[in-house]
Amino acid sequence: MIFSFLDQHGKILRQIAEPTGRAQNSFSTRRAAGGAEPLECHRCECEQLYDEIMRRVLRVKNLCSDAGSSCSVENFAAFRRRNRAISADYARIYMRPTGEAKRLKFAGGAALGSTHIGYALDAAADALKGWGSRAAPGQPADLVLEDGRGIVNDGNLANLLDWQEIVSRLWIDVGYEETRIGLRRLVYGNLAIYMDLGAVLHFCQMHEERFNFFKQGKVEEFIECFDRFVEHVKDRHAQEHAVYGPQGTFGSFDAGYLRNGLRAIARNDIESALTIIDHEQRHILENYMYRLRPNFVPEPDFSALGGQAGDAAFRRFINALERVIERIGNRNGPTTSLSGIRALLSATKLPYMVQAMSRSAPIPVPVAGPGMAQPFVFHFTGGDFTDPNVRTPWFKEVVRHFIRAEKEEFDWPSGNSLISYVFSKPGEWRSGEMISAATPPKLKPLLYAEITSVMGAG
Repeated sequence: MIFSFLDQHGKILRQIAEPTGRAQNSFSTRRAAGGAEPLECHRCECEQLYDEIMRRVLRVKNLCSDAGSSCSVENFAAFRRRNRAISADYARIYMRPTGEAKRLKFAGGAALGSTHIGYALDAAADALKGWGSRAAPGQPADLVLEDGRGIVNDGNLANLLDWQEIVSRLWIDVGYEETRIGLRRLVYGNLAIYMDLGAVLHFCQMHEERFNFFKQGKVEEFIECFDRFVEHVKDRHAQEHAVYGPQGTFGSFDAGYLRNGLRAIARNDIESALTIIDHEQRHILENYMYRLRPNFVPEPDFSALGGQAGDAAFRRFINALERVIERIGNRNGPTTSLSGIRALLSATKLPYMVQAMSRSAPIPVPVAGPGMAQPFVFHFTGGDFTDPNVRTPWFKEVVRHFIRAEKEEFDWPSGNSLISYVFSKPGEWRSGEMISAATPPKLKPLLYAEITSVMGAG
């Protein structure tokens, strides 16, 4: 129908067609009466999330500079505080009751993984303290501890008889310089992966909480909004971190690892979503922690992290962690599968473990070895951890192990008249739960309690 507007003489001034509905909008999440799309498109509404997502990410990133502190690689107290905040933020995402947060297994795993990166930072700092000497007033320090003490390398091999240095060398089988580079790169990598994965996970959770595209099967609409988010971040926040810069690999299209993984999350296909680990290991950590690329990492960060020459030092450091003794003379169990590099689904240094007790040895001992799996421990399978083709498949197995624990998929050992089993943290076995095949311990509540504890610590 046509509406005509006439003047006093009956002449037509203008004509307009009766509105019969707006053109189809593939980004819209709501429909108006009569099947017409609303005026506000999904693109406009989606863009309203971007600043809030980045506000959350940048709050954590800049936490180390609160109270006039410095975010430099020397300031241990500052970046340890930020590490706790990073871990807590991952935990906060996973424990949200909305936005299909439990699809984001990477958030739950990263909360615990980042927590144990923090413990590795503590170990490295303790080793440097044992090897080095206190910096003189005004002397530039390699590391400033939480008590304000500066540490420098004294370069004095004659003091190897110092008991602190002996303990350090027994505990972590590398020297001062490798450990200094290792500590700094762990700090840098912990932040780099958060700037990428943290932003991605916040986007997924907040977008689904607002629009329910996962539930509605709007996979490609979700991906299109994500692509615009990546453009927004790289355009507006390039100065915040190198991963967002011109050479940065945030939101990389390479090999389809990230977007295919996000599509799989949208379809609730967690196994196929594991390609996100390829993105994080091959596109982020490979460039910003394991093998620095000078056009990716800006100066002075590149020099502070040892440059490309520091790659070999970091390789020695990270692989030495496979041989580290958690406590001198007291390993976590009878085999090295419970020491060294391992995934611990725990908020503390020592996780819940299946421990065996016998009549002859009433003090429980964590079980390990073939056929003796631990639900909250997954040991490294061996090889050069700095090789992405070695560590990436292992991290995928870690996520699968996390999912098995969450789903209560664990074969508990059966006791007999000679041996019984308890599930507890080492040293807390008296308050632990005796294992019964009929009523085994419930893993999911314990796992969620550990993640919640991480959330509270940051």
